[in-house]
Amino acid sequence: MAMTVQIPSDYRAARRAFVVACEAIGADAIARVHPGAASDGKPLFLDTVALGSRTATRAVLVIGNDAKATAALIFLLQNFPPPADQRLVLMHALDPAAFAGGDADPAWSALMLAAVAAEDLSRVTELAVLNLAGMDPKPALQTALPKAKITVRAPTL
Repeated sequence: MAMTVQIPSDYRAARRAFVVACEAIGADAIARVHPGAASDGKPLFLDTVALGSRTATRAVLVIGNDAKATAALIFLLQNFPPPADQRLVLMHALDPAAFAGGDADPAWSALMLAAVAAEDLSRVTELAVLNLAGMDPKPALQTALPKAKITVRAPTL
């Protein structure tokens, strides 16, 4: 049964909705603390969830960085479990500072892409990336996964 997703209003609401959606399907979101803080002084986080076989050689990575992308990530969680032989990794708030209305930090985003690739996609030889975040993720991913064939798509929402 397909479900509709309400678009969260801001970074905090979007993060909360993403984590709740992960918990609803029994998946643990992994939080990585951003070195900056939001305008309210509270910490910022990049949250990821990895579904499917850790040994899969094919994977899909979906990268989000705004409220509309959050709705898309939640919709995917609720409606599209990965096939048994594939991995699905969803990244919420690739650059949480920019998502929360602050200055973008491309160096941190590239570092986090590489970390997620090393942790969640290390055996992948074919990676399809659905880039909803705006920045070009391919250089960081190709460095982290030098043997992988990486295809990046950037649809409009």
